[in-house]
This record gives sequence, structure tokens and C-alpha cells, in this order.
Amino acid sequence: MSDDADLGEAVDYILSERPDLHEDHIWGVLVELQDPPQPGGDALAVELLKKTRPDIHRRNVKVILREWRAYVSLTDEPDWEDVE
Repeated sequence: MSDDADLGEAVDYILSERPDLHEDHIWGVLVELQDPPQPGGDALAVELLKKTRPDIHRRNVKVILREWRAYVSLTDEPDWEDVE
């Protein structure tokens, strides 16, 4: 998912779901990780982000990761127009 257009769409999705988050924090998490962590990898991602982006609270990182996964799962589903 590391292409900037996809990251931009993911940021837009996360902001629409969680308007209380700061856009620059969402970008910080997505750009730093490039892809959502695999299941069970959140703790490692949070630790990495604590070092590289200490301005983003741990709780917000977890929310961003959860919403990012939701976005990815939606993009993996077929479009209704494509389903026959």
C-alpha cells in the first residue's frame, strides 16, 4: 500500500471516521510504517512510533492503526459494480 495516493486515501478515510485526530499525526503513522502491521504487530509499531514520533499519543496510534486496517479491508472487498 506504500504509494502516496493510497496513503492519501487512507488518511481521508481515517479523518472521516475519526475527525478528532490530527491529520499530521495520521500522516506520520502511515508514512513511518508504509503498511499496517500484521496481526500481533501493534505493540512493536507503537514502540517504533514512540521513538520516531513522540508527539503522537499511544492511544491515538492504536486508533489510527485500527482505522487503517478497516480501510485496507474495505479496499480489498470487490466493488458492488464489479459483482454480478
